[in-house]
Amino acid sequence: MDFKSRGSRNVRFRPKADIGKGVYCRFDRVARIVNQKLLLRLVVITVLLVATALSNAAEHGCEASGAGEHATENGAWQIVATDHGFDSPTCVPSGLQHFTFENRGSKTHEVMFIKLPVGMTAKQYLAAVQSGIDFPEGALDYSGPGLTSPGHHADVWLRLDPGNYLLFCWYKDHSSALPAHELKVVDNGSADIALPDVDIVVRQVDFRFEVAGEFRSGPQVIRFETPGPSMHEVDIFRMNDGMDIDDLRRWYKSGRDGPAPVTAFSGVLDNHDIRREVWVKTNLVSGRYVLWCDMPMSTDPAAALTNITHADLGMVHQFTVD
Repeated sequence: MDFKSRGSRNVRFRPKADIGKGVYCRFDRVARIVNQKLLLRLVVITVLLVATALSNAAEHGCEASGAGEHATENGAWQIVATDHGFDSPTCVPSGLQHFTFENRGSKTHEVMFIKLPVGMTAKQYLAAVQSGIDFPEGALDYSGPGLTSPGHHADVWLRLDPGNYLLFCWYKDHSSALPAHELKVVDNGSADIALPDVDIVVRQVDFRFEVAGEFRSGPQVIRFETPGPSMHEVDIFRMNDGMDIDDLRRWYKSGRDGPAPVTAFSGVLDNHDIRREVWVKTNLVSGRYVLWCDMPMSTDPAAALTNITHADLGMVHQFTVD
């Protein structure tokens, strides 16, 4: 370095090359400060967006987490049944919704959407059911995918109103042996989803099935209507080899003890509002099938005809898939 005297002080002069380096260092420092400020602003904006989302979710009564992990790529909500209960979202929007139901358990399962009346808790509903009341007062059935054998799955489209629901399995002792899954349905202003093209229409009339279209091998969409005037349900059963409709009747009358004579390909459960249509997509294979309605003649536990079902009155429909 060169030193020159300026009065009594020595002053250090940098060569020109050092001057450029100093300018670069100052700009680098300024750039780092600017980047830090921008990063801080981005963090603040992100926090505000998350807070807004949480606020909106809270306003609609939904948890912000948990729903996304049950949403499929095609926009459906996934419900998985195991022998220990349901793995399902805890909150979904109201309106027409698409659910995909998969049975990963070792036993047959179904999913009934039950809307609880205001003031009734899940514990109170379960206590009523365990006391022998299949239709606790004020609780409303909103249908759902019917009996589905292990390893099988189905898609269902149905309309839900805002409120608190339970997902429930009525098969055998599952109403008491398995925990009910609580579901909140909220009105978030979202539009209804698109419906699939329909291949077959099944009308549930007292006490018969009217079928428009032809069942075939492979995936197909069935629209279920209930002119009634009674509530109905339908399970799609494929007869196992060597079994027939009489074996199915005996199995039901025995309390469904022992191995089932059929394989269950889902269907639809009952709905208190019989005007509502439900769509189901199932994948049939070749074989002999039956549509079966196991609704009791009376929903009053004190009535004398609770052991008589619609199937006993002839509400069955047999068909063959090649």
